Amino acid sequence: MMGLKGRDVGFAIASALVLVLGGVGAQAQIDSLIDPEQEKYFTNEIEPILEEFCYSCHGDNKQEGDLDIEGIIGGRPFVMNKEAWENVLARVQNKEMPPKDEKKQPSRRDFKDLGAFLDKAINQFDYSKVHNPGYEAAKRLTHNEFNNTMRDLFVVDIRPGDKFPLDLSGKSGFDNSANTLFMQPLLLERYIGAADDVVEAALPAVPETDAQKRAHEMIFITRPNHDTNQEEAARQVLDHFMDRAFRRPATVEEVDSIMRHFVDASRNGSNFEESIKRALKVVLVSPNFLIRIEHTSDSPEAFQINDWELASRLSFFLWGSMPDEELFALAASNTLHESEVLAAQVTRMMTDDKAQTLGNTFAAQWLGFDDLGTRIRLDPIDNPWCTDTLMASMRAETAMFFDSLLQENRSITELINAEYTFINEELANHYKMDGIEGEEMRRINLDNPNRGGILANGSVLAVTSAGRRTSPVMRGKWVLETILGTPPPPPPPDVDAGALDRDLRRNRSLSMREKLELHSAKPRCQGCHARLDPFGLSLENYDYFGRYRSRGRGGPIDSSAVLEDGTEFAGVGGLKMVIVEKRMDDLVRQVSQKMLSYALGRQLEWYDEPAIRDLVAALGENEYRFQTLIFEIATSYPFQQKRNQTSSVQ
Repeated sequence: MMGLKGRDVGFAIASALVLVLGGVGAQAQIDSLIDPEQEKYFTNEIEPILEEFCYSCHGDNKQEGDLDIEGIIGGRPFVMNKEAWENVLARVQNKEMPPKDEKKQPSRRDFKDLGAFLDKAINQFDYSKVHNPGYEAAKRLTHNEFNNTMRDLFVVDIRPGDKFPLDLSGKSGFDNSANTLFMQPLLLERYIGAADDVVEAALPAVPETDAQKRAHEMIFITRPNHDTNQEEAARQVLDHFMDRAFRRPATVEEVDSIMRHFVDASRNGSNFEESIKRALKVVLVSPNFLIRIEHTSDSPEAFQINDWELASRLSFFLWGSMPDEELFALAASNTLHESEVLAAQVTRMMTDDKAQTLGNTFAAQWLGFDDLGTRIRLDPIDNPWCTDTLMASMRAETAMFFDSLLQENRSITELINAEYTFINEELANHYKMDGIEGEEMRRINLDNPNRGGILANGSVLAVTSAGRRTSPVMRGKWVLETILGTPPPPPPPDVDAGALDRDLRRNRSLSMREKLELHSAKPRCQGCHARLDPFGLSLENYDYFGRYRSRGRGGPIDSSAVLEDGTEFAGVGGLKMVIVEKRMDDLVRQVSQKMLSYALGRQLEWYDEPAIRDLVAALGENEYRFQTLIFEIATSYPFQQKRNQTSSVQ
């Protein structure tokens, strides 16, 4: 966009949105969302305020804090750039922008008018006319999905994807976002090797293990005999396998293409099984296997996905893998989309062991504990107690706890205040709990108010620390951003990001609370820290690896806290009470947003707001039960519908 000015950039953003929404129909929808009176008021009253006081630091020539107000004003409706405008609104309401040392300052009337306009445009926007399921891009399987799909295709579980380069996380926070799942040349080489490894491991000439015997039975559904010649038998075997691998019926042309590899191998002297294996390896490097591709439509309007695609969306959402035979059968009969059938399948799938992927993948990436043992770990020489098995147990505690909430259809409130957890002997010793023996993780009921719920899980407390010290700022930000979905605004552009760490090093004799109070007393730091610190300080009884303690370097630990509204509480028990009694709406909304984003495999956009509100409403009517959320997502508009991405504005 070199050479474009603010309004041009805004128009480009709006035009890009039209591409996503789909041509002429999308433009009409955008036009219907624009209020002429609001536009007139913005042009005459609000834009002059922004131009006079904001553009010099947040415009075409300068974007302090990565905020370009001049560049986003052309985007309509304003909720298109909701995150940026919410940042502006927070600064305006706290009178943090422009900085106090700027000579030109808005009047009290300017602050009031700008704040009122943005509040109405962002927080009171009417979504009733918004009907857009979003664009579902083709995307390759994540490495975890690749592993699980190979396991379900061949029975043998050797996880070849674990040797691949790490998947990246998208803006959604999950590695299944289409915008991060690139097909790199190095990865193509790994796929070829993985196909060879899996086929040879699952289908040796002489099967020895039960898994290998099942794999032979699953793949070789028929063999040449007096009624069926070799090529006819091969076509039946490959047709059946390709339907499963492609997650839809393979076309005649596709089967013909793979059959040529079977024929070539046979002509070169390979027997029936070896020739089939040669063809299977080709299937496993096909884009139809490696990439989740859905059908398109010539219409710019939204349309319903077919039952094969619905089966795949369900299985990758709940299992992180391909559909099973029951889902395939329902897709073939075109009945999966029927509400009673779909409800029964969601219930069945939730009770399957494969649904544990929601704890091991969804919860791990959302809450961040998948970093424990990789990005977050301690030097084993100086910390011999911090073993790989301990960190695995810490991750398992949180994953198994989350899975139990889903499988037992418990309330979202128990995410915070449950009175049970999962533990083994090593983890119990870490927590200084008695009476637990053995390596096996098992469920225990708790009478200890300092455990229970994700806020007291060692995995979470470890990944929200800063090396070998606790960080109330990191923990407070994690609670606000990850659990409540209400992140604090970024620090003002002129705040020294490293000042707190330097203050901590200089004041080693002080408690963490005292150090933080010294830092947050600075005028430029008070606003953010008033939001962050209470949540983080209430968790200060837990050390940098989740062990409970009553004393720190500065003496007895004070875990009391006061919210901005004056609410007083103390410790993890008080924090649990605050979230359940005062911030439940935020918690439910955040869980809904995160689960929907993971299910769709993309970052949520402004036009997903109606779906989020429907999820929250349904949860409120059903005691916030987790399976209500799962079913409502499976039947939601963006999960069952899609819109094409067009190549041009028509």
